[in-house]
Amino acid sequence: MREGCAKNGSIRATSLGLAVAFFMLLVPGLAEAGWSGPVTVSGAGSSTSQTRVDGTSDGTSWVVWKRDVGGFDVIQATKVQIDGTQGPILTVSGPTFQSTDPVVAVREDGSALVAWLNLSATDDTVHSASIAADGTVGPVMTRSTVGPVGQPAKDISVAVGEDGTACLTWIKYNGTNWVVQAVKIAADGTSGTIHDLSDGSTISAGTPDVGTVPPATTGGANSYRIFWPQGSGVDSNVGSREISSTDTVSDLYLAFAPETGGDPFDVQVVYGSDGSLNAMWIRYRKDIDLSTGTFFYNWAAEWLRLGKGVQPVSGDQPIPSPIVAASPTVLGVPYNLSSLYLTQATNGLAVAAWIHDLNGGGQRVETWRALPNGTGQGWANPSSDVPAVTNETIAANSTGAAVSGWTIPGALPGQEVSAWTRFSNTSFEQFTPAGSFVYSTDPGFVMATNGKTLAAFTAIDGVNVGTSRVYTFTDPGFQVEPDNLIYGPVAVGQPNKRFITIRSTGESATEVTGVSLSGANAGQFALSGVDACLRSLDPATVCQVGVTFTPGSTGAKTAAVTVTSDAGVEITNLTGSGINRTRNSVTASPRNSAVRKGRVVRVTVKAKNVGGTNSNSTRVCANWRKRAMRLSGNGCRSLGSLPAGSTRNLTFRFKVLGRAPRGTKLPVIFRMTAGNAVVRQAVVNIRRKGN
Repeated sequence: MREGCAKNGSIRATSLGLAVAFFMLLVPGLAEAGWSGPVTVSGAGSSTSQTRVDGTSDGTSWVVWKRDVGGFDVIQATKVQIDGTQGPILTVSGPTFQSTDPVVAVREDGSALVAWLNLSATDDTVHSASIAADGTVGPVMTRSTVGPVGQPAKDISVAVGEDGTACLTWIKYNGTNWVVQAVKIAADGTSGTIHDLSDGSTISAGTPDVGTVPPATTGGANSYRIFWPQGSGVDSNVGSREISSTDTVSDLYLAFAPETGGDPFDVQVVYGSDGSLNAMWIRYRKDIDLSTGTFFYNWAAEWLRLGKGVQPVSGDQPIPSPIVAASPTVLGVPYNLSSLYLTQATNGLAVAAWIHDLNGGGQRVETWRALPNGTGQGWANPSSDVPAVTNETIAANSTGAAVSGWTIPGALPGQEVSAWTRFSNTSFEQFTPAGSFVYSTDPGFVMATNGKTLAAFTAIDGVNVGTSRVYTFTDPGFQVEPDNLIYGPVAVGQPNKRFITIRSTGESATEVTGVSLSGANAGQFALSGVDACLRSLDPATVCQVGVTFTPGSTGAKTAAVTVTSDAGVEITNLTGSGINRTRNSVTASPRNSAVRKGRVVRVTVKAKNVGGTNSNSTRVCANWRKRAMRLSGNGCRSLGSLPAGSTRNLTFRFKVLGRAPRGTKLPVIFRMTAGNAVVRQAVVNIRRKGN
């Protein structure tokens, strides 16, 4: 979810039409890539339109639409989970008002704010209602000034903060110009001051957008920043102000210096998960060809990015905030863009979709994304080249998956067909919704962090009745590595631990439901860490399960680990053999001794069989400097068969001779050997001191 900013509720249109024959070329998508069938969420009743959607990082979404009920256009909503499960249908606008152009923004706790235009007032007025996470609808609130006649409001944008506040912005006609206005809404739902953000006395403004400014510290209060286009030609610019958490307004930011281009439109703003400000728009941009020094103009998507907490500096200042072209700008090669949509990837950075007007005719949807290093790059081209396209949109998550949609206009109004492509580093799946409807429009998406995706749209049947519907996308997949876990020979009773790796390889999360052992010798294998893996694994994540082989007897042993999930079953075969071998350990103390010549050092050696079977032909031998020390007794001590788990203590007495050099460490090495165990050793140091 992009915290805070939902797009303007108006539907973009185009004057270009397509022949009916073109639609015959559209092949309806099948759910092979994981898309469900279309589900109607608006219920039975009259026709719906203007379907909108926003959601949280886990995919919990609010779908809203407009519907005629008893002769009044009302705004309705329903909560839809990422699996398509929906709650009750709620009417959020007044039942006796004409309402239109809904927008919605959802907080991470599942609460939402819905806003729309009320057409039944003295003139068009901004209304809103809050929806609690439990579905309780708050009162309808008038947010803009009512009237006077001939001074309507329009083009609403909404943002919400995790502190419970929200912000609405719109433009209102003052009789001469369109003025950007905004109001901050407190957590209790009350309105703050309605601020005039643009100068309505001298210049007219276009559609504004608002983004939620992350707090300076976790859990702090939210501020809101509004961007908008204003003016035309040489007088045009992009303006911005910030409304603080205390409802004060910052100084005006104007993006451009004079004579650097003009006519910006589709101005939008989001904040990334890193706290960065990202504003984009399309503008007729002045550029320079570095190879020739030639200035030229071209339409381009421009990008303003500032780090967390950095305030924008106007373009007429000595060191303005840098604005770069996000789309290509090449001398003599037009790259015209007609529309732009900007949003934040779920728990990620800024992503955008725009419509490229191809030089040879036709249009194409293209996508772009911001990168963690502060640069941006062109991404996928989700649509093919078509005669015309509109309503471009995009949703994405932080793992590099995205879904971008669009609408292809028909020969007549209301005959649009929507389509979308879901893509990632490993997939590119195009899809056209199909079912008991003829046309479709208003595509919108929510993509959860785990890759599960919800698509909402308006479906229109052959008699022009609309319904709000959703598809859900799940495409789990997983691998278990290795296919064969080979232990080789392992001493009887001696545990040997290895690991299997469960890797989520699907486009959406994989639910691991079971990890079990089976086979002829399953009792000689044991699993560990299973509970930590019985969960949902996001794409490209892994989980490991320990598999310990402890042979109870000699000979070949086999078993299998079976991992079950919602993507199927994977098996790792286990093989090993038990051998009559054990593992010994030996220690000696004290590790360091200092005595005078003629004195005796007593060293205690502890020999232990820590394996699972008898240690055969076991003995401990000492190796020392015989010219410097004399051992009392034999240098090798036979222990015979040392039972598993048993310990023998041995004492070795060394006398320091006069020939021992003073102050020099004299190492004594004790080696423990056996017929069925590797050699172990321990070392002590004896030093002569004094005369």
